[in-house]
This record gives sequence, structure tokens and C-alpha cells, in this order.
Amino acid sequence: MSKSSSIGRLLIAMGACLNCALASLYPAAAAGESARDAWVVQASSGLPPPALDALSQIAGSDRRLLALRAYLRAGDALSERWSWSQAQQSAYAGTAEGRAASFELDAVVAAFAAANRGFTLRVNRRPRSLDAQITSWNENASVGAAAAACASALERRFGAGRAPRSAMELQKALIDWQSDSSATLAAPGLSAHGQARAFDFQIERGGELIAGTDASSARSQWDAAGWTQKLQAAVNSAGNHFTGPLQSPYEPWHYAYLPTAANLKNQ
Repeated sequence: MSKSSSIGRLLIAMGACLNCALASLYPAAAAGESARDAWVVQASSGLPPPALDALSQIAGSDRRLLALRAYLRAGDALSERWSWSQAQQSAYAGTAEGRAASFELDAVVAAFAAANRGFTLRVNRRPRSLDAQITSWNENASVGAAAAACASALERRFGAGRAPRSAMELQKALIDWQSDSSATLAAPGLSAHGQARAFDFQIERGGELIAGTDASSARSQWDAAGWTQKLQAAVNSAGNHFTGPLQSPYEPWHYAYLPTAANLKNQ
């Protein structure tokens, strides 16, 4: 049995019985897994089942710890912010919010095309699935670097016989830890894309990608080329409910969608 499967089964078991004593799970992890794996299990105490299931699909204890930190920091808002189910995603286009977002996206695309002849603004209108978020989290280099830094910080605090005295102490250490270099992705389940409350734009010309969503090219493809300002101008001229671009991490293509009761009522 793989390490990932072992930890995943422990996390899911916790989700099935959140009120069970952690002591029945923690020794098994500590005996057969590394200290970091055991910390994941210990600090997961009290998380809702969807978050535990997501953790079980994340590759490696370091990335699990970083995602777990985000879940803990979300606090009581975790369930409210959690990515939509497949059924909710499928139904989105037919909802008042889905129709309003589509109408306003059309306005941004039209305004951009009118101001930038020969160039096309593309946008993925579908909510980003939890599976897609997990895959990206498992592969993203910035996540890997931040996760390693987080795990190392815990090692310095709780290594060499200084094990956390309780789940609460470990959870607080995760919540309080600050990274010098942020991951460029939200933890799986917490991306605003998961509830269609954010959209990423790309610029094309004749089918060729001119400015995409690669974080390493944000300054060169967007700022230096003027596309950051041109996209913002299109967003502003459309008079819609988008705000942005995202500043941390810096993504000039990323705009949040904040619908109001008034604009939803008109759809």
C-alpha cells in the first residue's frame, strides 16, 4: 500500500467520524508514516469531510500541510467558500448568476475587440472543478516551494523530540506561519474559480496566444506590452461587476466577479 493511500484513508476515516478520538488514528500514522504525515492527520482534526477528501488526493505531506494551513485559516467560512459540486457546476449556466456573468463577459469581450482591432479576448466561462484544482496544486512549482518552506518551519519548531502537545498547538503553528514566497494558486477547494466568482482572460490574434496565464510572463506579456491596461479599460468601459486585476499573487488576467441582487434580478 502506498504512503498516499495510507494517509488518504486516515483522513477520510476522520471525515466519516469527526467526533471520534484522534488518539485512535494518530498512533497508526506516527508508527508507519513520517512525522510530517502524522502532523497532517493530527492537524486535520475537525475539518469537514470534503476538505479531508481533498487532502487525501494531494501528493506529498508537504503540499498537504500547505493546503491544510489554508483550510484552517479559512475557519468557519471554509464550507461557504468550498468549490461547487459537479451538479452545481453543470447547473450554473442556467442560473440567474450564470446568465448575468455571461452577459457581462460578452460586454467585456466586445469592448476589448472594438478597442483592439485584430485581437480577441478569450475567457473560460466554466467553474474550475475541484479535480482540476488538485491536479494543478500537485504540479505547481510555486506550491512545491512554499510547501517545502512550511514543512521545514514545522520541523524546526516540532522536530528533535519537540512534538506538538495537541492538535490545537499544531493548528495554530500552521495558521501563524508566514511565507516569504507565496504559492501562485489557492488551495484546492478555495479557488474563487470554483464558484465562478473569478475569471481568467487571455489574448489571442489569429488563433495565436499573445498573452496567457503563465505567472512568469505576467510582467513581460502583460504589463510591458500594455495588455494589462487594455484589459482593464475594457472591463471598466463595460460597466460590469468585475474587479481586479488580482494583485497577490499578481495576475493581470484575473478578475473577480461580484454580482449584486440588482443585476441578477434583471436576468
